[in-house]
Amino acid sequence: MMMTTNKKWRLSASFFCLTSFFLTPVFLTTFSANSQAVVMEEQVSPASDKAALQPFEAKYLIYRSGKQHGEASRYLQTDGQNYELGYHSKISWLIFSDERNERSRFYLQDGRIKPTQYLMKRSGTGPSRHYELNLDWAGKSLKVDKNQKLKKVNWNDNWLDLLSFHSQIVLDLKAGKTDFVYDVLNRHGESRNYKYKVATEEWLSLPFGKIKAIRIERYGQSPDKQVYAWVAPELDYLLVRLWQSEDNVEQFDVQLQSYQPK
Repeated sequence: MMMTTNKKWRLSASFFCLTSFFLTPVFLTTFSANSQAVVMEEQVSPASDKAALQPFEAKYLIYRSGKQHGEASRYLQTDGQNYELGYHSKISWLIFSDERNERSRFYLQDGRIKPTQYLMKRSGTGPSRHYELNLDWAGKSLKVDKNQKLKKVNWNDNWLDLLSFHSQIVLDLKAGKTDFVYDVLNRHGESRNYKYKVATEEWLSLPFGKIKAIRIERYGQSPDKQVYAWVAPELDYLLVRLWQSEDNVEQFDVQLQSYQPK
């Protein structure tokens, strides 16, 4: 059975990955010793940085055309110095299935996020995928893929990855910013320019309940693709909804179901 392009979900991790959210979780996969040993120098953050991000666990429901097709979860944890932001999603639609585990490890320095490792694994219909980035800020080197191949690039001190830039948005919102431009490394270690702006503030009725949220829109991309995200100031700017359409077809609508600060 074939699904035509205009009907198939385009599951991307372009924003809150569904990274990709969103398609974007608690990350349960066991990593290799090399993946666990991330050496970070000059990463001691000032106390204000340590308190800048609130650890949490959150669960979401994934809809398309008003019907639920899956669930997702996100978390942020810290040891007081380093952070880990994770995402997990699982959806099914007709014969199509998709499950993703994604996470970013980073630290804060002068209000800026410094990612050290990004990992995404995908399984389900079609081929499985494994993407990995390892950033050495002291040595200014970038390694990609499972075999940690050194990538020849011009180092950029502003690099973020497909998950860590979500937390940078939180920091920038707290700083009063309303327009954001980020240099984001994709899954292959190639830099892309991501642009977002605050659009408006509005009330949302979600599975979680009614909550006031700030709507953020992505701009500077194809007019055929729309990405809207809502974050709630009262929940430390947690992502509470993500909606995307492409070619006038709704791709997904992710809504907060539960939230627990840690």
